[in-house]
Amino acid sequence: MGHADRVVQRQAGVGKRTVWISILTLLSRILGLVREVISAALFGDASKVYDAFLFAWRIPNLFRRFLGEGALATSLQTALTAEDSTNGDQAGGALFGATFALLASLLAALSTVVILGIWLMPDRMPGTEFLWLGSEPQVVRELTIRLMPFVVFVCLTAAAGGALNVRGHYTMPAIGPVLLNGVWIGALLLIRWSAGNDPSVSLEAQLPLVRWLAGGVLMAGLVQLVVLLPAMRSCGLWGSSVPILRHSSAAWAGARGVLKRSLPLALGAAVYQVNVMIDGMMAQGLLPDGGQTVHYLANRVQQFPLALVAVAATTAVFPALAALGQQRRLEDLRGLHDRTQRNVLFVALPATFGLAALALPVTSALFEHGNFEAQGIERMANALRILAFAILPAGAVGLVARTYYSMGDFKTPVRMSCSMLLANVGLNFLFLRWLGMDADGLALATTLSSFGNLFLLLPGLKRRLGLPPALPGFPLAFTKMLIAAGLCGLAANLVSQVKLPGLAHSLHLLLAIGAGVGAYVLGSMLLKVPECAHFAPRIHRVSAKFRRK
Repeated sequence: MGHADRVVQRQAGVGKRTVWISILTLLSRILGLVREVISAALFGDASKVYDAFLFAWRIPNLFRRFLGEGALATSLQTALTAEDSTNGDQAGGALFGATFALLASLLAALSTVVILGIWLMPDRMPGTEFLWLGSEPQVVRELTIRLMPFVVFVCLTAAAGGALNVRGHYTMPAIGPVLLNGVWIGALLLIRWSAGNDPSVSLEAQLPLVRWLAGGVLMAGLVQLVVLLPAMRSCGLWGSSVPILRHSSAAWAGARGVLKRSLPLALGAAVYQVNVMIDGMMAQGLLPDGGQTVHYLANRVQQFPLALVAVAATTAVFPALAALGQQRRLEDLRGLHDRTQRNVLFVALPATFGLAALALPVTSALFEHGNFEAQGIERMANALRILAFAILPAGAVGLVARTYYSMGDFKTPVRMSCSMLLANVGLNFLFLRWLGMDADGLALATTLSSFGNLFLLLPGLKRRLGLPPALPGFPLAFTKMLIAAGLCGLAANLVSQVKLPGLAHSLHLLLAIGAGVGAYVLGSMLLKVPECAHFAPRIHRVSAKFRRK
């Protein structure tokens, strides 16, 4: 078996892998929501210090998306796939080792530069009265300095996880975020215990708590990286066969190429997260106290279905896309892209309508505890209701952009992303400054720019592939899915409005979710949505097992 055939064979079984990654992603997202629920109850919906922590956290988290999980991982996966296909696993291991070493040094330098930049940044944007660090700039600076080293751990983790995916290892990279959230939750529980479960909302009382929280975040990032080392060793990416600093000139040249390609690619790969970062900066400077918190938490809830459906599918199929693009098997590439998009659409549409219909009861059930009050719930629900409609375009853009990358086109997604980034900034100012909107204005700008990015990318992809759709009849199938998703949202909303005495709020919410899911499945079956047929055999098998029991 040749090198190229071995690379393609490693990516067999995309469907099963997607399910497994989705399960681990679901667990990670559940733990992530638990961590946010604990934080919200601890610090409340109008805390200046927690606003400052979230803004400071957005900065390393942006670089995590910007470099680690977006541009860098994509560039490394593309280069490693090509190297494994052409020269074999040993050459690929050398390329990864050189990239890892070069990346570690650059990330350390980047962290230092950002820390100095934040420390020297004026409180107000030059030439304006805009408080871009918010009302507590010194707290933002201190927390950013404490959190910035997280970038080193998380970007190295993302690079290692991307390389493991190319080598056919998916379990440990997917477990990493689960461990990160677990350590973070442990730190929060310790802080809550030390604070006596009822901390004051004053800045002086909460600042020591978030300092300890920043330390817990750094520990979580380190744990996430360390757990990947055994898997890296087993597949030839780490150890005596891949010395970190002793590589050929070709390996170092390849590593520099990976990083060079990742720089222009970064904005295109992480445009959605860049938009969220800009939203966060404007929330910090333009919204009342708690605006940063409610906007951040609304995004976190919206990211739950987005990551579970679209991000998991994109992560699973990209190595296969890269391998097919490397071999110029455009027909197979189009088929894999189309199947994945339609399967994602089949799940993303009911998630969108269901989340929009249940925004208020979902936010109330999750966050109306402790110091988090009803006013904050209302603000968050308004933003979440709009962000629900960004699930579809944000997920689709990720897959479309990766398909461009698999064919070697890194420029087009970047150009489109830059235009939408500017549009997002303009929309933010329009909705917040001139229309007086709250966090829902930021959500609306993000949603509109996400749709714009998708509509700009799709025509170019069709031209480059030059093939008819692999799965014809998409307009009719989409219409049927849309009708079924509308029934999902309607059923969920009707059930949520019914007042059932004696039923706990959380159980009432689960009943509404169940009604929405049931309406979508029934509607899809009656309308004969093609994707529904893929799930029917699995449902029958599960039902048969229960009947036998």
